[in-house]
Amino acid sequence: MDESGLRERIFVPARRIPRKEVRVGFLIIVLLAVCIFMPLFYTVRVLRLAEGSKTGWFIVVADATVFVSLIFLVGRWDIAGYYTRFVLLGLFCAAILWSLRAHLSLPWRPGASALKKHWASIVTLVLFTGALLHVLSGMSPPPDTRQLAFPLQGGRFFAAQAGAVGILNRHAGHSTQRFAADITALYPSGFRARGIMPNELENYAAFGAAVVSPCAGEVVAIRTDLPDLVPPERDRDNASGNHVVLACGDLAVELAHLMQDSVHVEVGEQVSIGDAIGKVGNSGNTTEPHLHVHAFDPATDRGVPIAFDGRFPVRNDVFE
Repeated sequence: MDESGLRERIFVPARRIPRKEVRVGFLIIVLLAVCIFMPLFYTVRVLRLAEGSKTGWFIVVADATVFVSLIFLVGRWDIAGYYTRFVLLGLFCAAILWSLRAHLSLPWRPGASALKKHWASIVTLVLFTGALLHVLSGMSPPPDTRQLAFPLQGGRFFAAQAGAVGILNRHAGHSTQRFAADITALYPSGFRARGIMPNELENYAAFGAAVVSPCAGEVVAIRTDLPDLVPPERDRDNASGNHVVLACGDLAVELAHLMQDSVHVEVGEQVSIGDAIGKVGNSGNTTEPHLHVHAFDPATDRGVPIAFDGRFPVRNDVFE
């Protein structure tokens, strides 16, 4: 389909999955508990190990290491603190080295007794390893990945939802948006907001950030009249909120959740890479300010994997 044909298409918002309404603040508290307290729990557990053999020590430490690695990769570290993840990882590695010193002189003693004693750790080790391999599979760019320029300027930006599997990217189950990226921003402290979930939009680092065109093409759809909502309110009836859709060759690119009345372009206008599009807002089906971007084939509505300046975005990636 050519670019002019795109103007006639209706861009349908993501399908809605029925679910119970849950307080966003409560979910964030749970997330913080998992991201921070679980690695600390495993750090203390490793420090307190007093195994009778290297085999037992290795099983327990391997189990803990795989779990902490999972949290390091999939946690929302823009909420828990970008630098927090490295502090926790450093503490965990120090605990392993300390514990190793205490167990170096012990024999290995492999055998049924060690397996029987640590059967629970072996089971969770297998499960966590499978989950880790699944996560790693979603961090590699598919062979048909298309190149875009990064669509934000003037800050330090963070991939909150990105990757090719659901545990990294909540959009992965939606055909059109399966390779979408939700991008927040970081303050110098490493947090995406001043507070856990502030009501003031100005307390989110991403709010008002400059959105620019990631490709050369034609503007085929815009909306700019929807209000910026107070977090965690959301507008489920207008999923994309204020948005711009670009036709870049055989690719359609949507930039969503823009600030009200911030869009600088008109339908039919030609844009180049880096041209001003608008500003990050909090309109549509979103609980806090961020930029949603996805690309798709307009002939099939299937999502197309994208890379920003040569980097396939994955959760916790930082772009500057």
